[in-house]
Amino acid sequence: MEIRKAELKDKEEIYKIIQYAQAYLKEQEVPQWQNGYPNIEVITMDIVSGNNYVMVDEDKIVGSCMISFEEDKYYKVIEGQWLADKPYAVIHRIAIDPKCKGKGLATEFFNFAQLQAYKNGVNYIRVDTHEKNSSMRRCIEKNGFKQCGVVYVMDNAPRIAYEKEIENEIQ
Repeated sequence: MEIRKAELKDKEEIYKIIQYAQAYLKEQEVPQWQNGYPNIEVITMDIVSGNNYVMVDEDKIVGSCMISFEEDKYYKVIEGQWLADKPYAVIHRIAIDPKCKGKGLATEFFNFAQLQAYKNGVNYIRVDTHEKNSSMRRCIEKNGFKQCGVVYVMDNAPRIAYEKEIENEIQ
């Protein structure tokens, strides 16, 4: 298993995995990702910006996520309080091929993001998800993130916001 930066040639495969995730969320009655987002244009922008990563197993993409070190405009206002007012990495749009769910691949992305943050001298990572997205909330919390409050994203939709300090975690 390898994690690498996504390339434009990967966008259709990434989008298929996103569509599987959208269908799963709909089936679970989670309104997240049900309004045409993320779409192929968002994925393309993530790739072009150098922020999209894919997990590859035997030349097949089995997961995708976006990791950025830019300030997230939706994280400027929080109902609650972030752990720290310091530079942070942000993880968005984690999606795993349904054939590979339950194998800890999302955790691999969280570990990879922590390593990237550490290499960039950043000690905090933020992530958010819909309150009804119980599987992602469990995964986020299992990976040591602390619930900090609520942020409002596109269309003023509320999301549970999490942050993790990684300073002493990476050797």
